[in-house]
Amino acid sequence: MENLNYLGNEYLGADFSILSMILLIGVLSLVITFRKKIFFFIYKETDMDLFLRQLDEKLKTTYPKLKFDFRYLDKIQDEPNPDAKKYALIDNIINQYEALEFTAKHSNKSIPSNMLWSSYAFNSKNIKNKLPEDWLLRKNAIFERDEKICQKCSKKLQPKDSDILFVKPLEKGGDFYLENMILVCNDCAKIEKYKLDKTQSVKFLEIREDLYSLVKDHY
Repeated sequence: MENLNYLGNEYLGADFSILSMILLIGVLSLVITFRKKIFFFIYKETDMDLFLRQLDEKLKTTYPKLKFDFRYLDKIQDEPNPDAKKYALIDNIINQYEALEFTAKHSNKSIPSNMLWSSYAFNSKNIKNKLPEDWLLRKNAIFERDEKICQKCSKKLQPKDSDILFVKPLEKGGDFYLENMILVCNDCAKIEKYKLDKTQSVKFLEIREDLYSLVKDHY
């Protein structure tokens, strides 16, 4: 009889464990299904703080020498839609980025003459603003000389993300000598070109999509 009671308790314990496991799985399924709504109500007060930390870290990592002002957030505190508030702040950050004052200057670093190619001097002359045949050689030389960093916004670059800015613009008589060229990112190149020619577009900046993704990926 004692053995039967013992076995009964064993089965009862097993049934309870199974029921507990089923209940736990059910609760987890509900949490996963409604996680956005649950987390919104639980963390409603700290959601913006988390977003601001992510935004601040993103900006400091991508543009280490730039300082952005977040005070615009005070002007949009009454905005009831959290995402609208985030996008508005990002747009203000982008406006600050576009308005960044910058004067192109000759680099302090020079490239040794023994590293220059035979056609360098000949192709350095500006002929109707047409890029010289050895343009890629010049761009690669500037890419290495300027240590793969945008000389305006301090962003670390890959070759595909980079462009060249002329200290003295070609339109004003500048040439293709390396001393007249500095490395910039695609965004800064677009902004500086727009300053010279208002027909250029600054609509599709990489910084916009990069920062907007913080809102899209936030949940």
